[in-house]
Amino acid sequence: MSKLLTMRAAIAELVQDGANVALGLQLEQMIPFAAGHEIIRQKKRDLTLIGPISDILFDQLIGAGCAKEIVAAWVGNVMMGSAYNFRRAVEQDGM
Repeated sequence: MSKLLTMRAAIAELVQDGANVALGLQLEQMIPFAAGHEIIRQKKRDLTLIGPISDILFDQLIGAGCAKEIVAAWVGNVMMGSAYNFRRAVEQDGM
């Protein structure tokens, strides 16, 4: 029996609302955008996002309403700078 899952099935099965989710624990080139975008598509909520290198993915997840808490050294976009959804969440919602 194969243990391989589609991204859709893996996120549905392994990422529940309120879960702690570690993303982007490797080099910037290895940030799992496909997994993050599937989390957004499935409208997962109240997640604690963990990762020292978040790039724009955490900002997208925050903007989509998926994140409740962030554990990261930096949230932003290497090319563009500020992470606007993260900044808004911190300033307005006290994330």
